[in-house]
Amino acid sequence: MKKLLGIIGGMGTQVTACFYEMLHGLQTVTAEQEYFDILLYSIPTTPDRTAYITGQSSDSPLESLIHAARTLESAGASCIALPCVTSHYFYTDLVKSIKIPILNMLDETACYAAGCGIKSVCLMATDGTVKGGAFHLAFAAHGIKVSVPPKKTQADLMALIYAVKRGVSISELPFTLESIVSETLKSGTGAVVLGCTELCINTKETPNVINTLEVLAKASIKAVV
Repeated sequence: MKKLLGIIGGMGTQVTACFYEMLHGLQTVTAEQEYFDILLYSIPTTPDRTAYITGQSSDSPLESLIHAARTLESAGASCIALPCVTSHYFYTDLVKSIKIPILNMLDETACYAAGCGIKSVCLMATDGTVKGGAFHLAFAAHGIKVSVPPKKTQADLMALIYAVKRGVSISELPFTLESIVSETLKSGTGAVVLGCTELCINTKETPNVINTLEVLAKASIKAVV
């Protein structure tokens, strides 16, 4: 029986669309029927993850995430991909709620970085991901040092992330992600980790920049093919 990839999407919607396109582009087939099956559940109504983690909201996203995971499991998914880094704050509780595996985007990224011989990274992510610390632990398990951008740069990244979530043109912002990444790499860090999927879909392929969405896409293909 063919394996079925379940995707908990909608956080945000543009990222989900890009993730699906990425999965398509990474597969090499000779006929349409050779693509693997995918079941997508998009839940943009899920409460804001960063707002909850940073204490700005008491509305937990966990119930929504568990509902989506159980729905995908009931529908026959073999495993689940969660293309939202900040949602991995709830990974442990989410895994406990179902019997099928959920790919861990953070662990996959840390393993990839270690495999590339990277010793230090600058993590560009939401305030929720930075405060949650799960990405730091994933890298620490491989002996990789983690730094985060200075306060002003972090604020700029958050502005960019939420602009993408709202569907606002980021060309109107007074800075670009490329300029932020370029300046960060000049500081001597081994690599920049795009630790928010909204950042992953708004940058060009650049040496020493790890696209976590692409890492998850490749891991998803490996899990079901």
